[in-house]
Amino acid sequence: MRMLMTELFLLTILLTGKISGSRNVMENVSVQQGRSIIIPCLYDARYKNYEKYLCFGHQPLLCTEVKSVIKEISDDQTNLIFTVTMENLTTKDTGYYWCSARKDAMTRKYFFDAMTRFHLEVTTEKATPKLYVDNQMITAYEGGHVVISCYHQQKNSNEWCKIGGPCVSTIGNISDASVELSGMDWGFRVTMSKLTINNTGWYMCSAGNQQMPVHITVQRSTPNKKSRSSFAWVVILGFLLVLACIAVKIFRPHKEIAEMFSSRKRSENSYVSMKRPNLQTNQNGDEEAQEYEIMFRPGQTPGVQGTNCKGNYSDGGHITEKGHHCTC
Repeated sequence: MRMLMTELFLLTILLTGKISGSRNVMENVSVQQGRSIIIPCLYDARYKNYEKYLCFGHQPLLCTEVKSVIKEISDDQTNLIFTVTMENLTTKDTGYYWCSARKDAMTRKYFFDAMTRFHLEVTTEKATPKLYVDNQMITAYEGGHVVISCYHQQKNSNEWCKIGGPCVSTIGNISDASVELSGMDWGFRVTMSKLTINNTGWYMCSAGNQQMPVHITVQRSTPNKKSRSSFAWVVILGFLLVLACIAVKIFRPHKEIAEMFSSRKRSENSYVSMKRPNLQTNQNGDEEAQEYEIMFRPGQTPGVQGTNCKGNYSDGGHITEKGHHCTC
């Protein structure tokens, strides 16, 4: 029993020393009372299939598994990181926490679990956290950029780090994305541009010994709503133009035929009007109509000498038949 305690003590010192010397992991995080916070926890590949949990206490061997303020624990076994969402925090929840992984429920009683430690400070509702951001979860698009404001009141060096990866303090690159830090009142601003899908992951604002994790999700580029709407209108107008052209090709011959028939109808009506004028009826109405018909019979030209008007030519161009006169 004494030997077991000695081994556990030495292992605790070794792991604690390793944790305190680690870079780009959460060390000190602060949040306002009543708010929620998401904590990312890195772990080694050998603990991939282990159960993940959060433990509260100054010493790892004496810590207590946290359940009351845990909303969700999500394990990303592809990137070897699990996240813990804590909510409804109070000042009593201030203290040291351990991101833990265990093979089964029994091992924790006798063996030291795989752990990494961070300190959480819960401020009062009127106090301002030492370092905070507007939103821990950010969505961006491939080829675009994103701006993160990191608020703090400390006079320490500012850094933007990928958790478990490199850091940038002024201008640099992280996973081929351009990173630039610029000062602002109450903190600093981070601009990441030329984003790719590979830039999806957990990052953190860092000022001195204070950190705040931020997750960036980079999605495939998609046209904005305005562009989609404009494209839709172009398609609709093009379709209507095609229909108009088809309609012209179909109905134009019919229109020409209709116009031809209409012109012929007008000619016939004109001829009938000339052939059948409204003559004043008198006692000799029938004979006058007959005489008019003879004068304007088709194939004859009025007023031309030599036309036969059912009689013989005379020197004056007048002939007499049955007591009636006609002019040739």
